[in-house]
Amino acid sequence: MPIDLVASRSTSVRVRDRVGLDLPFSRGIMASAILATGLPTDDAYRIASDIQLQLDGARVAEISADDIAALAGETIDRVAGPSFGQRYRSWLEAKRTGRPLVVVLSGAPGVGKSTVATRLAVRLGISRIVTTDTIREVLRTVIPSAVLPELHASTYELDIPPAFAGFERQATVVASATVAVAARLATERRSVLLEGVHLLPGYITSSLAGHPADPIVVERLLVLDDEGVHRAQLKYRARSEPGRQGDRTLDHLLAIRHIQEHLVGHAARQGVSTFDLAYPAELTQQIVDAVVAKLAKTQSKLA
Repeated sequence: MPIDLVASRSTSVRVRDRVGLDLPFSRGIMASAILATGLPTDDAYRIASDIQLQLDGARVAEISADDIAALAGETIDRVAGPSFGQRYRSWLEAKRTGRPLVVVLSGAPGVGKSTVATRLAVRLGISRIVTTDTIREVLRTVIPSAVLPELHASTYELDIPPAFAGFERQATVVASATVAVAARLATERRSVLLEGVHLLPGYITSSLAGHPADPIVVERLLVLDDEGVHRAQLKYRARSEPGRQGDRTLDHLLAIRHIQEHLVGHAARQGVSTFDLAYPAELTQQIVDAVVAKLAKTQSKLA
């Protein structure tokens, strides 16, 4: 993850934005912006260093934000290839619309949602992550078990197949509260990443349809198709995060796999894509490309 978010000491170039403010060029900030293309962190930093060298070689004292973006796109084209350069340009255009981005990552327990969510948020420049586990804990303090017993049970300990009634009730309550948080952030024009098992595929998209801020909602159902990989992931979590009761989760792997199957069915009916986290490298590209595609679709309707 990028840690150098301060201006480089080796350059005095100032970058002027569209409202006239200027700041020193920062290699770290440039690398962070490049991460949205899906390039590895080391490659993003190498390209940012290349851009810094070009600025120093040109001996310019000031450059506009548009010109630095054009230089970045050309450098990415040359170093990483045109597909990455185009993704960088498209992502900048998406951000310039001012529409808030709502990224939704749903999935069964133990597939690796939390880890991926943190990494993806950094790449997309999203500073707010809302987990449904947190929302559920808050709801438990105000809704007693006598009123909604499903809320106070672990997801994988509810009555799972064939009806999934308990899981659906828990998910609906938690997801409804999550929508309220997302709607408030959208009103404030703030992007957010939502993550959790309770986010039934398609629910957030339909709930935020018609919101005045017109947020760009991108959903993905994260899965582990291979049960052996899923088991290994739970074993690793049991060792590395003992506070999350990984051993107990592992004991309920069969129920968790049933939950995943149920969510896959939801996703298929709602047209939400699934993504196998056994191969996580392309998730950033998928999300960015989906955002750009949604913008293009909106613009074509307005044309």
